Amino acid sequence: MELTVTKKVKANILSTSISLVATIIILFVFLYLVGKDPFEVMQKMLTEVFGTGYGIGQAIFKATPLIICGCGLAFCFQASLFNIGAEGQLNLGVFVMSIVAYMFDDYLGIFILPIAVAIGFAVSAFWGFIPAYIKIKRGVSEVITTIMMNFISLALINYFLIEFLAVKSTVRTEKILDVISIPKLSVFSDYFEGSSANLTFFFAIALAAATYFIFYKTSFGYKLRAVGLNPKASRYLGINTNKMTVIAFMIGAGITSLVGLNFVFGYKGYYEYGFSNNLGFTAIAVTLLAKNNPIGIIFTALLFGIMDYGGLSVNTLVPKEIMLVFQALVILSILSFDRIIKIYYLKEK
Repeated sequence: MELTVTKKVKANILSTSISLVATIIILFVFLYLVGKDPFEVMQKMLTEVFGTGYGIGQAIFKATPLIICGCGLAFCFQASLFNIGAEGQLNLGVFVMSIVAYMFDDYLGIFILPIAVAIGFAVSAFWGFIPAYIKIKRGVSEVITTIMMNFISLALINYFLIEFLAVKSTVRTEKILDVISIPKLSVFSDYFEGSSANLTFFFAIALAAATYFIFYKTSFGYKLRAVGLNPKASRYLGINTNKMTVIAFMIGAGITSLVGLNFVFGYKGYYEYGFSNNLGFTAIAVTLLAKNNPIGIIFTALLFGIMDYGGLSVNTLVPKEIMLVFQALVILSILSFDRIIKIYYLKEK
């Protein structure tokens, strides 16, 4: 008998919940073995994150690009395209976005924002088109091409920054005008005073909702998921799988560039080399953890945002890298328990 959607959702929630509990237990044991008080560490982390508006704001700020990038990756993952080139795709798009913004903001003012975003989106989308085209024409795995293109895009950005666009001895572009910056949450509430959280967070939530609607409420979303589940059967049903591959890659890669709204327009005001700090790779974990569900991505991104800022806040007690260990344990636990749940709860072989 076919499984109901409700049962699958319950299985996903059960798997994630058990995994988180198991991970916390493992982390507590690990901290105890290295001579640290796990309760002190966790208390400090939770107090620093949830005890102040600044802490909550910083967690939101770190979660925002993960939501955006995760939605982009979900377009590829739904079609069973393992795009691990988001790091290069988003950097290239944000780089071009920032250049367009500071070159023409004097002439167009606030109207340059949508233009810069559209051009950045197009550049990232083109960068996503290349591995899709190679996959279709030559049958080369997108895993290989997207890995290599990460290096190419970052090297190109570094070259242009150093040779033509860097400000003095730094590796960043010129600053955009304040008139086109996205307001911080502290403008509307003193509770978030000092934090970098901005209105892009609400854009990210809206993007996740729109992505969910596309996946599960439109014919395009049905075709996308059908291709991901069974390409051969999809072709038999008349779905152009090659076309869906290109569209999924281009839309997904294009969306990753929108993280520039959070960093360039909502925070720094310029592109800075290395700003992403492996964001594209972390977003892969966030997306897989949410089972490619855009609504789930919101919550997993917030979890990773809390862990990211929490790791900085407990740096005086334990190395901040301990949170990277925590993130890895969460992923490994979910992969393990997900299989167990499928066998014993969903009765899958």
